Amino acid sequence: MQSAPPEVRLRPLRVTELLDTVFTLYRRNFLLFLAVIAVVQVPYQVVSFLVTAIVGPAGAPKLTAGQRLTSAQLHSEIHFLVGTGVVLVVLLVLTAAVVVPLQTAAFTKAVADRFLGRVASPTACYRFAVRRWAQLVLLGLMILGLVAGAVLVVILVVVVLSAVLKAVGVLLSVLVSLAALVGGVIAYARLSIATPALVLEGLSPAAAIRRSWDLTSEQVGRAFGVILSLAIVEALIGIVLGTLVGVLSVPFGISSPLGLAVRDLGQLVVSLLEAPILATGLTLFYFDLRVRKEAFDLELLARQVLEGSSEG
Repeated sequence: MQSAPPEVRLRPLRVTELLDTVFTLYRRNFLLFLAVIAVVQVPYQVVSFLVTAIVGPAGAPKLTAGQRLTSAQLHSEIHFLVGTGVVLVVLLVLTAAVVVPLQTAAFTKAVADRFLGRVASPTACYRFAVRRWAQLVLLGLMILGLVAGAVLVVILVVVVLSAVLKAVGVLLSVLVSLAALVGGVIAYARLSIATPALVLEGLSPAAAIRRSWDLTSEQVGRAFGVILSLAIVEALIGIVLGTLVGVLSVPFGISSPLGLAVRDLGQLVVSLLEAPILATGLTLFYFDLRVRKEAFDLELLARQVLEGSSEG
């Protein structure tokens, strides 16, 4: 693949500089980033809207005030609730197992290619993403298992302390819960770049977790600052654009079909515009840590990432 001029000079960045670099990269590659996100988000959101319209309130049994359910109506409502639940579960599984992994891998590749000065396209990024899809799903399951295990341990400790030590146990339980919360935040920061490591270095899920843990050692404060800053920026963008969408839907009637259509379309646009912020920031933070801890220059780092991206 032919190289392009590097987007940004590779060097250690302060948190403010990293945020500035995120927006610089986003602005220069707006159409590319938007296209990569839209490839899976637009079809998924369209399917979600259609399903919601089909199984939404229109499908529920209609009752007047004070009217009791007949046996047939109860049977119909049970079928409606079960059907709605099944659809929601299917959409949730589709999101977690297909939409998020593919979009994450493709977008991480796009950010890395442009940051390192390589030409990128949505087609090439998604061809690459398909090779990383299964590993990203496994990574998500491993992290979910670790979180579930930790939560279960905390719950058991809290229950035992409360049962055995009574009032003192309740106080200790509060302290344990607070400690667990702090530990969870630290763990999240330490695992924040497992995805870029897996995608760009071609690592296994377990190796990606270890890699993230190693790179973020002695960098927990910076990791937390980067994540918090990115989350705040993304939230502010979402609030501003979401408010604008709400205002635009008012003239059509908030509850009218046209008003709902405008709102749904606006929410899709908002999700497309804000989605790149966190993913871009975490990918750049991954590069920043490698520069800081491994003293890699642009040429060597680009070559190693390219080799990792070509595996599979």
